[in-house]
Amino acid sequence: MRSSAIKIVLFLTAILLVGCKGKQDCVCLVCDETPALAASGYVSLENGHFSIDGETWFPMMLNYKAFIKDGRVVPAPWYTGGDIREHFDTIASWGFNTVRVCLDVMEPGGDTAAMYRATRRMVQQADSAGLHVMLLIKAPIDDYWEHYTIGLMHRLADQPALWAYDLMNEPLYFDTVQNREKCDAYNLVCHWRQLVRTHAPHQLFTVATAEPIEVFEWDPAMLPVDFLEMHTYHPLRAQAEMWWYSHYTGRPWMVGETGLPADGDSVPYTAQVGFMCETYSYAKSHGAIGYGWWEFQDYPDGVNFEAQYTGLRDHNGQRKPAADLPNIFKYLCLGHETSEELLPPANYYNMLAYNNVAVTGRVVDSSGHPIEGAVIRGWNADWSVGMNTFSDSSGHFRLVSNDTCSHFEVSAPHYSKVKLDSILPYPTGIPLPDRHREYQQIPLLGWGASIPTPNGGKQNMLLPGNAKLFEASSAVEVPIGDIILKKI
Repeated sequence: MRSSAIKIVLFLTAILLVGCKGKQDCVCLVCDETPALAASGYVSLENGHFSIDGETWFPMMLNYKAFIKDGRVVPAPWYTGGDIREHFDTIASWGFNTVRVCLDVMEPGGDTAAMYRATRRMVQQADSAGLHVMLLIKAPIDDYWEHYTIGLMHRLADQPALWAYDLMNEPLYFDTVQNREKCDAYNLVCHWRQLVRTHAPHQLFTVATAEPIEVFEWDPAMLPVDFLEMHTYHPLRAQAEMWWYSHYTGRPWMVGETGLPADGDSVPYTAQVGFMCETYSYAKSHGAIGYGWWEFQDYPDGVNFEAQYTGLRDHNGQRKPAADLPNIFKYLCLGHETSEELLPPANYYNMLAYNNVAVTGRVVDSSGHPIEGAVIRGWNADWSVGMNTFSDSSGHFRLVSNDTCSHFEVSAPHYSKVKLDSILPYPTGIPLPDRHREYQQIPLLGWGASIPTPNGGKQNMLLPGNAKLFEASSAVEVPIGDIILKKI
């Protein structure tokens, strides 16, 4: 008993020491607070919404993979049937009004002038098909790609159809700098903002962030982008992650990527239709100013089922039923703006319905005030399973897992980060059924099309009435006390 008490004291001491370590100052040397210059035909931001010539514009966006080859922008090799213009016509006929053309897979070298001309022609082709373009490019982190980006922006500045640049895709996964400091990311994006304002004064820019755990390094609430473009996929997490973005980032935001893979067999096409309707409606209800789907066509050689079957066309180029929805959305009121406070989804604090162990604590600032919306991440001992939760309005959190956790990371928008590696004094002999279940191993439809309720009935898994399914009241609780974060 005394040994366990000593462990707890040492663990809490570590939290206090790490949480209070050092003062973080983000001093932006090049920040430009001015918005993009409004001009006829260009997309601008007005009152937190996109606008074209004074009319509100909602981007309904499809992601499209492309490459530059032999002086042309060409479709991804797994896209069948026709050239890029034909594909753009097809996308427009489905009801999309914009494409996010992903040109971020590039190598240095080559004829940059020809690459600029090819990209300009691609934008003009999209324009003639009635589409706007968000352009994802290689992140201008080093001198070569910064010089390339400046040249590209300069040559495309007169193209109103090019409405936004995406200057980095999901830094959570693709940033080459490990454990980047928040202030470093902030200042890097400040520099990018200056590049855009100087060389593309009428165009907007963003950084595509992924899960809320981006807050550990590329804090979405701190990035000086024009708008946030967030990505979310798994049906058990998508609504919770959108809710967090809508409440704690304080910036205009849109869904840039989402999708449900459907092969018409193990996952029926009707499930993909339902997922698009559900996520589109949820995004609109929570203030999203745009919606994007991944991707144009299935990728047969993708690394997993999700990568292989998320397209709106199958491997043979046949349209899936979900491709019909954007045209329908124009005439339906799916989602609405409201001043009413919307409750988080039922699984917000326990997204995957874990049930074995719950680590409890509280996130506070250096004055002891609670921090709401902090993100708490835990991993088991060998880092094979990770899980997330959030702090509530009193700063309390309950990180439920199916395995014991030994590694933790905690941060909140505009606050420092705490990293902890410690063995908590878990009681011996805890039953840990299903201890290695991670979200990639959970069927994409959850536990079937719906989750059994305690009374044996069936209900939508995210309805507030099903909150008890995710409370994990039988979990063994292990307290770790207060975690202190410093304001940045």
